[in-house]
Amino acid sequence: MDRIFSAAYLVTADAPPLEGGALLSRDGRIAAVGTLADLASQNPEAAVSDFGEGILAPLLVNAHTHLELTDFPTWAAEAGEAEEPKDFVDWILRLIRVKRSLSKKLFPEAIASGLAELLKSGTGAVGDILSHYPSRTVYQDSPLLGTVFLESLGQDPQVIQRIRTGLNEILEKLPFGLVEYGISPHSPYSISASYLSSLYSKCRKEGLRCTTHLAESQAEVDFVRSSSGGLATRFYPAIGWESLIPWPADCSPTEYLQKRGGLFPQNLLVHGVQLTAADIDLLGEAGMHLALCPRSNAHLDVGKAPVAALQKAGVKLTLGTDSLASSPSLSVWDEMSFAHTWFDGQLDAPTLFRMATRGGAEALGLEKDLGSLTFCKQCSFQLLRPKTLPSAKDFPDYLVAPGRTEEVEKVFICGELKFDSTTEKGGR
Repeated sequence: MDRIFSAAYLVTADAPPLEGGALLSRDGRIAAVGTLADLASQNPEAAVSDFGEGILAPLLVNAHTHLELTDFPTWAAEAGEAEEPKDFVDWILRLIRVKRSLSKKLFPEAIASGLAELLKSGTGAVGDILSHYPSRTVYQDSPLLGTVFLESLGQDPQVIQRIRTGLNEILEKLPFGLVEYGISPHSPYSISASYLSSLYSKCRKEGLRCTTHLAESQAEVDFVRSSSGGLATRFYPAIGWESLIPWPADCSPTEYLQKRGGLFPQNLLVHGVQLTAADIDLLGEAGMHLALCPRSNAHLDVGKAPVAALQKAGVKLTLGTDSLASSPSLSVWDEMSFAHTWFDGQLDAPTLFRMATRGGAEALGLEKDLGSLTFCKQCSFQLLRPKTLPSAKDFPDYLVAPGRTEEVEKVFICGELKFDSTTEKGGR
């Protein structure tokens, strides 16, 4: 049965807010957009759900996170690792120590918690990095779209062969739930050059989505360029890789990826903090998507992405929250709010909202379903319930101001209620 959803305002993400706006849902898709009065008169048989003094808005896209680390703050405290790390390499070593102390059965529980947090904060799709492959079954019960990127790394050829075999076995199977599988070669500093090249080649040939951490820290730059710094002197020895430190590449991490075939649009890059002008030109020329994680970057004190130069070069920006090992929440609303201040106005409110909606959908190949509330896309939206409705002219600033996460009252996916804060029930 057709159903009309309406509220005081409708934010479609591709037009100014529509006062008294409404959506006509038919078979889970948007059949029409207009005012409640118009849609009701044109579709007299349709059921009507009018949410009154609320705001209908598109679902957000969290383009980069690690849901298996959702419970990391608790794990770190229980492992006696409450002290904050001094730098990026210390943070990696702390992360490894905590993960090694855990029972693997905790990862599915953490992912389930993360998926619930995403849904209740108005997120409809995710780019999730997964290192514990058996936990992928948790997605069977999630209504979220997106890509589960199977993480892969390693320097030892014998170990890599075993990892490659396990990865290929999973890629031959159907994914669980509504997500698709992709590959995540972790980063330029954690994977051999030959294995990195082979994974990029596989993704290109088989049409698989891919994602890579790039230029996240100065430590990464130093390691790639000269095989020096904390990654060489502390990280590699700590994990038993001291004999596997590669020869200096004598180039930036971005140039390193280019030489290994990693600059193609289906490879979603993440962070992009330590980029030179030449790097930015390479990314723009290749038509790359880049997921920014400003709260994580600020927490780890690794620098600030050069967003003005990236925009000018045509790099397609989106947002991710990273994991709760380096960020305080999984809410993209919170990420937008922080980014608006962190980047000193270089990313204005409309740009940030586009990054969190259409930008994320495009980065994950979901633009036919999500990213805006327009004809033929999924009738998937969130209902915000602010204490005071903003005026039409104040909407851009309202959308990136603090407090939006707490205003998410309901989440609908394909016209079906999946989360309701008034009952605290969500599901597939």
